[in-house]
Amino acid sequence: MMLRKIGLMLGVSLLITLMMPRRAAMNFNFAPGETWDEETLVAPFDVPVYKEAEQLNAERKALMEEFQPVFRLDPVVGETQLRTLRADLAANTSLSDNRREAIWRAFRQVYARGVVSEADRAAYTDRMVRIDSAHVLSGRFAADMFTPNTAMDYLQQTEGIDPQQAARYLTPSLVYDRSLNARLREELLARLSRTEGIVRTGEVIVQKGQLIDRHTATVLTSYRREYENRLGRGISGAVLFLSRFLIMAALMTLSYVFFTYFSQNHFTAWRPMLFVFSLYVVMAGLMALVVRTQFLSPYVVPLPVVAVLLLAFFDTRVAIFGNISVVLIASLFVRFSFEFFTVEFLGGITAIFVIRHAYQRHRVFRAVGAVLLVQELIYVALLWMKQGTLFVDYSGMLWFVASAFLMLAFYQLIYIFERVFGFVSDITLLELSDTNQPLLLQLAEKAPGTFQHSVQVASLAESAAKEIGANPLLARAGALYHDVGKMENPFYFVENQTGNFNPHSMLSPSQSAAIVRSHVTEGITLARKHRLPAVIQEFISRHHGTSKMYYFYVEEERLHGKVEHPEEFVYPGPKPVRREVAICMMADSVEAASRSLANYDRETIDELVDRIIDRQIAEHQLSQADLSFAEVTRIKELFKTRLNNIYHGRISYPTSPSETPSPAAV
Repeated sequence: MMLRKIGLMLGVSLLITLMMPRRAAMNFNFAPGETWDEETLVAPFDVPVYKEAEQLNAERKALMEEFQPVFRLDPVVGETQLRTLRADLAANTSLSDNRREAIWRAFRQVYARGVVSEADRAAYTDRMVRIDSAHVLSGRFAADMFTPNTAMDYLQQTEGIDPQQAARYLTPSLVYDRSLNARLREELLARLSRTEGIVRTGEVIVQKGQLIDRHTATVLTSYRREYENRLGRGISGAVLFLSRFLIMAALMTLSYVFFTYFSQNHFTAWRPMLFVFSLYVVMAGLMALVVRTQFLSPYVVPLPVVAVLLLAFFDTRVAIFGNISVVLIASLFVRFSFEFFTVEFLGGITAIFVIRHAYQRHRVFRAVGAVLLVQELIYVALLWMKQGTLFVDYSGMLWFVASAFLMLAFYQLIYIFERVFGFVSDITLLELSDTNQPLLLQLAEKAPGTFQHSVQVASLAESAAKEIGANPLLARAGALYHDVGKMENPFYFVENQTGNFNPHSMLSPSQSAAIVRSHVTEGITLARKHRLPAVIQEFISRHHGTSKMYYFYVEEERLHGKVEHPEEFVYPGPKPVRREVAICMMADSVEAASRSLANYDRETIDELVDRIIDRQIAEHQLSQADLSFAEVTRIKELFKTRLNNIYHGRISYPTSPSETPSPAAV
């Protein structure tokens, strides 16, 4: 198991490291109009000054406007058409020789200038073009080239040739070569210089206290780009990769240690750790995708949903640490790590505070809305702090809206995560708490007294869980099922007995103890048959811990003078570990014992609660549970209050007018 977890940590560390952009991180930020507060920056190597994107785009556009496209001249087209024309003219006896010669020369002049299609000429009307004739290029204005229509007009005006007769001899002889022109454009753009000067080694880039103008900002941007490119290659690149891997390995190790030692209830198996690390990998993958895409912002990645999902399946500590970890990982993908960490960390913490133990689905929408509001407020505040003005670009706030919708989409995957990893969410616990569940309906039918007892225990446990900050829904759901094993032999339990007959009177104490003990094992069997989650099965197996059945133990001792096999009078356990199971143990014992009281005054109830819970503490039944003495004291006080409210005294209503008490008596 340990080797599997170590392999998981190293594998996740390596995978996330491979996803990171292969560039070094710079530790300064700047913007035009600010003052350079860092130390004077001197170029450690030659720094080419890269042109700004706007300037580069403008130069590309200018080049494309000046580009002279190439048209290939197909001489065969003109020769064929002219040959056909000469033959047709010779066959026309109505024309004189001079007329025939004039018409033929006019067509030859047209083909000498070239005939191009209407669409190709329209695309380059006001531009010089190049004609490729036998691999010899010659320049010409596009307006000087004929189209079939302009050629017919020319022939009609110069030689009076009928356009309809001329049309049959006019075919485009100039062809626009798309592949050639695309290649020529690429070559032209490739010759465009991306830089405008160079900063030599040892030259000052910016001095401390200097105002950063547009040119200085361009030089600083070029320096950062060159710095990151240089450190992403060769030995520097290997060192960069190793440093990131060590950071990730340290973070994964800390995650493992934290979850193992501070949330032992949830991370005894390897699946929960696999789930948490899978969330890390998924978010790292989304960050890798976003930072490699020019038009997306890192703020679109819904990092706070990790905290929401961890809270749904584990506890607040796991959610907070997971939120910190995933935001740290994501911050390694961006340049503006401080701003990014601040916005995303506070967003995740807000989600945890708002959605904590949400019983209703609308709480999820409230949490997402709160995250959206907090992130946008922090984002705007950082913009104001960075630029020192209220007039900033607020368009980046739209990315948080997209992130909010992605959070809602990810939250819908809870059901899939439950089935794949065997988790139980609060929504599932809410469904299990429905008393119309088949197993609870069977309990109500076969053992109605036990069912009512379970409902009362569930109410006490839920209130106690709320009091100390445990999961009240888990406490309620578990308490409803903790005694389902009693339905196999319901009349051997006092709450289901009617009349004065007690079946234990016909059994020896050891036999009675065996039947009572069996409700734990029978309950586990029923729970597995009905596929109850493992966390609910803990309530069934652990709600008595390893406590002793004193009544039957004393009876055995009275009948035989001593107890030969004391283990027969002890519940199989184990002891509760979860706080909610420990609460159920206390609520179960207190509620059951309260039914046998002869007097329900405050002193009697308070003494009962103190005596039962103090005995459980003395027997170390709560020693493995994550409960402090202060929390146990608060639970005892709550039980006292609730039981006193349940069993408070009432006036006796008269059966006749003569028995009506006086106002003073009331």
